[in-house]
This record gives sequence, C-alpha cells and structure tokens, in this order.
Amino acid sequence: MNMRYIIVVLFLILSLQSSDMKYLKFKTDGVFDDKRLYDEMDIERVSWYQFWKDQTPKINIKLINSIEDSLISFYKSQGYYHVRVEANETNETILFDIKANSPIVVKSIQSNLEPKYRKLIKLKKDKKFKAFNFINSKKDIKHKLLEDGFCNYNLKAKARIDIEKDISFITFFLTKNKKCKIGDITIHAPKNIHKKVITSRLNFKKGDDYSSKRVNDSYSTLSGLGAFDRVQIETNKHNSNMNIDINLLKKVKRVRQEAGIGYETDLGMKSVFRWEQRNYKGDAKKISFDLKYSKKEKFIKNSFFWPAISALPYYPNHYIDLNNEFIYSEVNLNSFNEKKYANYLHFMKDYFLYSIDLGVGLEHITIQKRGDICNIIDGKFFLFFPFAKFIIDTRDSKLNPKNGIYLSNSFEMGIKSFANSSTYSKFITEARIIQTLGDLTIAAKGKLGLIQEFENRLPESKLFLGGGAFSNRAYGYKKIGAYDAQCDEVGGRTMIATTIEASHPIYKKLEGAIFYDTTLISKDSFYFNTDFRHSVGFGFRYITPIGPVKIDFGLDIENYSQNTIHFQIGQSF
Repeated sequence: MNMRYIIVVLFLILSLQSSDMKYLKFKTDGVFDDKRLYDEMDIERVSWYQFWKDQTPKINIKLINSIEDSLISFYKSQGYYHVRVEANETNETILFDIKANSPIVVKSIQSNLEPKYRKLIKLKKDKKFKAFNFINSKKDIKHKLLEDGFCNYNLKAKARIDIEKDISFITFFLTKNKKCKIGDITIHAPKNIHKKVITSRLNFKKGDDYSSKRVNDSYSTLSGLGAFDRVQIETNKHNSNMNIDINLLKKVKRVRQEAGIGYETDLGMKSVFRWEQRNYKGDAKKISFDLKYSKKEKFIKNSFFWPAISALPYYPNHYIDLNNEFIYSEVNLNSFNEKKYANYLHFMKDYFLYSIDLGVGLEHITIQKRGDICNIIDGKFFLFFPFAKFIIDTRDSKLNPKNGIYLSNSFEMGIKSFANSSTYSKFITEARIIQTLGDLTIAAKGKLGLIQEFENRLPESKLFLGGGAFSNRAYGYKKIGAYDAQCDEVGGRTMIATTIEASHPIYKKLEGAIFYDTTLISKDSFYFNTDFRHSVGFGFRYITPIGPVKIDFGLDIENYSQNTIHFQIGQSF
C-alpha cells in the first residue's frame, strides 16, 4: 500500500476517535460542585499543576447513558430521590443539567440498641437520609457485635421511604442472644516453625469468649513476625462456638535490605541502611543490622529476636520473647558530644491489651562538653541497670487510632558494679486518651518523669530534655532544658509534659489540627516549683496505611519569635 494512503487512513481513524470524545460539563443547582461529581463518577482530570492545559475532562460519547445512571444513583444515595438529569449534547460538549429537588429527610429513628451500638447510627433525625450512611450503620453495628463476642445476633434494620412526603422512618432492633466461645483451633504452620511460636501470638485459646478484635489483633501479631508470606485466619461458626483455622505460608525471600537518604529536623541530612534476615535458623527468629549516618549522629545497631524462647513459670501456655540489642553511637549536640556503647537484653510478653518488657541494660558513655558550659560534667560513665516497662493499650488502632486509652509505666534502677558506676532510679509514666465524636477527634497526653541520683552523677544524655515533634512543638528536638538551671539546654531530673490536640477532616484523607503543649523541666529531683513553657500551633495530617504524615507549626505563647516547623511520620497518641 502506498505510504500516502496509509497516512490518510491513520488520519481518518484518529479523526473518528477524536469525534467520539467530548468535554464533560455539569449544570447543577449547587447541592454538589463539579469537583465532587467528577470524583464520584471517577472521571480522570488534568492534574492541578498542569495549569496550562484545559481543566475540563473529556469522555467518550458512548458513556453518556452510564454516566447519567451513575449520577442518578449517586444523588439518590445522598437522599435526593427526586433528582432529574438531562444530557444535552453539542459538537464539542456534553452538558448534564442536574436538578436535585427536595431531599428525603429522616422523620424518626426507633431502636432498642444499647448506647454503645446506638451511637454507631450515622443518621440523624430531621437530617437528610443517606442510603450510604444507613448501610454503613448496619455494617458498623455488626462489626461491634462481633468484637463483643456476639455471633448469634439478630439485627433487623429497616429504612421505610415515603416518596410523596419526602420523609423516611428508620428502625434498628437487636436480639443479641448469648456470647460465643472459641472452639477448635487448627494451625497449619511451616515445618521449621514450632507451633508454640504461633500460639504465643494468639490472643485467645479454646474456651475463651470469642471476639473479632482478638482474632484481628492475632492476625497482626502473626504478620509482625515477618516469617510468613501469607497469614490467613478463618472463622467458622458451629452452634455457639467459633472454630478457628490458621494457615501460614512460609517466607520465601527471607533477607531484606533497605537503603536510603532522608532528612530529620534535629539531625539534618542522613543516610540509612538496614539488613535483616527473617526466620533465621527457623522458629521465626530474626537478626538485623541498622546503620545511620549524618553530620550530627553516627549509629550502628545489631538486634537478635527469638520469639517464644521459654514458657512462663506456672503458665505453660504463655511464652516470653527474647530480644538483644547492641548499639554504638556518636552524637554531636549543641552543648556536648557523646559516644556510647550499650547492650540491652529484653524479655517481653505481649497479650492482647497488655505488654510487659523486663530486662537489663549496660551503657558505657563518654561525654565531652563543647566549650565552658556550666552544669555539664564531661568524662566516662558506666551504667548497669535492670529495667521494666508495663503497657495497657485499648486504642482501636496503633497506626491511626480514633478511640481508646494508652497507659505506660517504665522504671530503671542503676546498680553499683564498678567504682565509678552511677546508682540512680528513673521513673516515667505516660497516659494518652483519644476520643472521636462525629468527625472531630480530641486527643490528650500527659507524661511525668522523675530521676533520683544516689552515688555518682548521671551523664547528661540520661537526664530529661524537652522539645520536638513528640513533645513541645514550639521548640526543636531536645531544645528545652531545665528552666531553673544557670545555663540553657541543661538536662533536668523532674519533667512534666502535656498535650491536647483537636483534629478534623478537611478533604478526604487530609485533616487539620490545632494543639496546645506545655513542658516543665527542673534540674532537681521532685521539684515542681518552676514555670511551664506553653506553646500553641496548628498542623495538617495526611492519613496513610503506615500512619499519618504530619506537619506542625508551633510557637511559644510568651515569645512568638520562638517557633518551629516539625515534620514526622507516625502517630503521637
């Protein structure tokens, strides 16, 4: 075929294809804007930064009928049952003329639900009836019932719509019946992983009250071992029992390496490297090496984790984990440089809402102060201390919690082992509470720290400092020292830190927040007669599967020139 004819044919094909594409526009009465409708119809648009391009999307004319049906379905799901949609087509444009008309209003809500279930109803009297909210209300109530152990419930949820009067009548009636029990538990595990490792991760045993939360948390802890490519937990109801079937597929690629560069507010530019082998010599053991390098910090850590190393005395069905960490670090702070060798041996037990960490630590620390800084002593310090940490965590999620309480108590006691050993006690207690009411989430946090020295002084890095993304956000990381010290950035032996924060969705996964932080640090033990440092601020959170990505701006309310911007990934509450 002549090349000229090929070009003509291709031109005709492209012309026909382009003639099928037309600009999509909406004419509405203001109930929903164009952006919302494009999103709901899943219409791809030009990115906002491509400002030089026409922002109006195009669609194939063959999709007119399907888009019209989708628009009607969307409006009805939002309570507009009398919606009228008309498509008008020109040479270049398809215009959907939409009239929402009067919405359906909730006239009454009748239920016999207990308050904890009734608050899950997302419909309100005298407000618009939204089918989406009605469906989600049923879903959330059923989810909560399974969390509470009721698997034989009978929930009757109805929405009666009176189209002529534009009203709806909602009813929720529940018969809970008795709670279910955990029945038979069947485990299918790889050959090189003992079943005790699996059972040590389960938050239930045969005969316990059933709870879907316990099952879901067990799924998370099994996945957290990193020894499996797939974790599958199936539940099968048999009368009033829930039988559990656990299937685990072994990890094929056991070695993982990660490297990257990044930036931290307190450290500046940094490079990181991590090497990890999972299921090391079987039984889900793990060995890893972490390296971090920046201008202010050099850090090497070796960890060895051995799950279910031994059964607890008098509790043969409960096992403890062993974790050993060896660390070498060099840190350059404004007031001193620190070099540290440390080893921490942990014996840990997690069970549903509770966590216990008992162990012993060894630290050899060298402090070299930078210049003539008062209250800071340089030299070599040797610390030998047993430690304990107890946690109660009722939050509904560890990554993005919306409700619950977190309580933590930690204690360490320095013991004399060499002539220059420091003997001391250090206690930290922390409480967090988070509560969501509608779309508004209120979170509060309080922390108390106390240090008592008995013989030989502690190195500066073991004392309390404040400031940073998880502390007082008007200040940089560890920039708040003892208020009653003669010099700045000197650590304290008494610390109180509190935070209250309110957050609310702005758009989809983006949230806005305001906060109030206070910090008290004094140089002496059990000394509270000093001033707090108060800060206020605002920030934004983008919710991701690994936790919120947060940016905060805080300023000291008594000194506006003292302000800082913080960037972090992870939850503070």
